[in-house]
Amino acid sequence: MDSAGRSDDEAGRLTILADYAVVGTPPEAAFDALAALAADLCDAPIALITFVDGARQWHKARYGIDVDELPLALSFCLHAITTDTVTEVRDTALDPRFDRHPLVLAEPRVRFYAGAPLITPGGHRLGTLCVMDVAPRSLSDRQCGHLRALADQVVHLLEVRRQIRPTTDTALRRQQRMLEGVLAHTDVLIFAKDPDGRFVMANHALEYVTGHGGLTGRTDHEVFDAELADQFRRHDLHILATREWQIFNEDVIHPDGSVHIYRSTKFPLIDDDGDVMGIGGVSTDVTELAAARAAHAEAELRWRTVLEQLPTAVIVVDPSLTITYMNAEAMTLLGARSLSDVEPTTATHLIPDSLRPIAEAMMTDVLAGGADIRAQRGVLRRLDGRELTVEFNARAVAHDGVRSVQLEVRDISAVVAAYAELKHNATTDALTGLLNRRAWNDRIEVLIADARQRGSTLTIAVLDFDNFKSYNDTRGHSAGDVLLQRFSAAAAATLRHGDVIARWGGEEFIIALADTPAEQASHALTRLAKCMPYGQTCSIGYTILGPGEVLQDAVVRADEALYRAKREGKNRVRRS
Repeated sequence: MDSAGRSDDEAGRLTILADYAVVGTPPEAAFDALAALAADLCDAPIALITFVDGARQWHKARYGIDVDELPLALSFCLHAITTDTVTEVRDTALDPRFDRHPLVLAEPRVRFYAGAPLITPGGHRLGTLCVMDVAPRSLSDRQCGHLRALADQVVHLLEVRRQIRPTTDTALRRQQRMLEGVLAHTDVLIFAKDPDGRFVMANHALEYVTGHGGLTGRTDHEVFDAELADQFRRHDLHILATREWQIFNEDVIHPDGSVHIYRSTKFPLIDDDGDVMGIGGVSTDVTELAAARAAHAEAELRWRTVLEQLPTAVIVVDPSLTITYMNAEAMTLLGARSLSDVEPTTATHLIPDSLRPIAEAMMTDVLAGGADIRAQRGVLRRLDGRELTVEFNARAVAHDGVRSVQLEVRDISAVVAAYAELKHNATTDALTGLLNRRAWNDRIEVLIADARQRGSTLTIAVLDFDNFKSYNDTRGHSAGDVLLQRFSAAAAATLRHGDVIARWGGEEFIIALADTPAEQASHALTRLAKCMPYGQTCSIGYTILGPGEVLQDAVVRADEALYRAKREGKNRVRRS
C-alpha cells in the first residue's frame, strides 16, 4: 500500500470490493446503526462508513453529514487505508493534506478526523469507519478500541451479506440483517428484538448485567421480573407503533441485586420493503447521574421545608395602612417591645423609600378586592434601621370590624444569604477566589455577544506559571498555594472592571480583555505578568477572537502562543 492509498495489488483489491457488491447500494439500517453508534461512542457529530473504489470515496452510511461521495483527490479515507490501525488527524487546519479541503473550509468545517480501516479476512483494505468533529481533538484509547471493534463489525456484516446473498431464504436474511455485530468491549448495552419481543442479538454487557447467557430467543418476561418486563414491552410496542426512535429511562436489576437506571435509545429496524422487522436499542448506565439529580432535588426540598416551618410574623394594617395588630413573632422581627413602639406608624414606613409606592399599590389593591398575594419577596426595615429580606403573603381580612390587610411575613435573610454564598461558591475557585471554569463559560458568552454587537475586539489570553512544579517541590505545596493566591489577588486588582480572569486549572489561568486592540493587550498582559510575587515569573500567550470565530479555536491559538513563549525562554508575552 503506497502513501496515496493504492494497494500493491490494487486490481485485486478492487475485485474483492466488487465481490462484496456494496458500492452503490441503498442505505441499510444495520450500517446506519453502526455509524450512529460510532458517533455516540466517540462523542463525534459526524460518522461515515466509506468504501474506496477506483474513482471515488463512496459512503454506505452517513451520520450527521449529507455527502454521498467524494472524488479520490478529496478523500480523507484514502490516507486511512494505508495502515492497520486507527488514523487520526487531530487538526485538519494544521495538516497540509487537508487544510484547503472544501469540507474544512466550508460547512461542516471538519477539524478532526479518525478512521479505522475496513480490513477483509484476506487482508484487503476496502474503506473505513470514520468519525469527524468540528473542533480539533483526539480519541481516547478506549474510543480508538471502540472504533476498531465497530470497523470489524462492518466487515463481519459484509461477510454475512456475501454469504447469504446466494440464498433465497427470506427468514434467514431478515435474521442476518439484524446482526449488527456483538460488541464485546463496551459497557453499553446493545440489543435487537423481533416484533414479538424476542432477543435476536444481545451483547456481552447486556448478558452480564442480566445474569443470563444466551439471551437469543428469550423475551423480557423470561429475564426480568414481571413489572420491569411489562415496562420494557410497553416501550417496545410504542416504537413498533410509531416507527420512530425514542429515549426511555429504564431500570435494570444487576446480578448483585442493585437497581441501575439506564438511558435507553430504542429505534425501529426496517427491512428492504419498508416494514418494521424489529426493535434495536442502545442503553447507557446513568445511575450515578440520576442519584446526583435526586440528591439535588432532595436538598432543595429540605430547604423549602425548613422555610415553610419557620415561625411566621403576622401584621394587620387598616385602610389607612396603619399597623393595628402584631403578634409576638412580628414584634421580634421588627425589634419592637409592643405595638405602641410602632404606633401610629404606617406599614409603608417600615419599607425602604424606593419600594414604598409599590408596597402601597399592592396593599391598596388587596383592600379593593384584588387577588391575594402569595410568596412575594420584599425588604422590611426594622425599628433599629436594619433591613431584612422577607417573603410575605397578603390577604384581606376583617379585623375589629374593619376591612384590613393581614400580612404573614417570614424573614428569609439567612436563606438569601446562604443562596448567595452557594451561588458564589459554585462560580468561584476555592483557592484563589477567581472565577472557575463554569463562571468563565457564562461570562465569556456575554463578552463575545457584546463584542460582536459593538464590532469591538476581544482578546483571549492563557497564562501559565513558569517552573511551578520546581517551586512546589522545593518549597512545599502550601507555599505553592500562597503563590497562586497572591498572584490572583494582584491580577484581579490590575485588570479593568470589564475584563475577566479565571483559574483554568493548576497554575494556568485564562483571561479575556474587552475592547482591547492587540498592542494595548500586550501592554496589559505585561502588567499582569508583573503581578507574580516572590520573584517568580509566568508566560502568556494571547490572540484576538476573530469575527464569527468559535471561542475554542481562539483558545487553541492562545495556548500555542503560550507554548511558544515557553520555548523561547519563558517569562514573556507572545501573540498568535
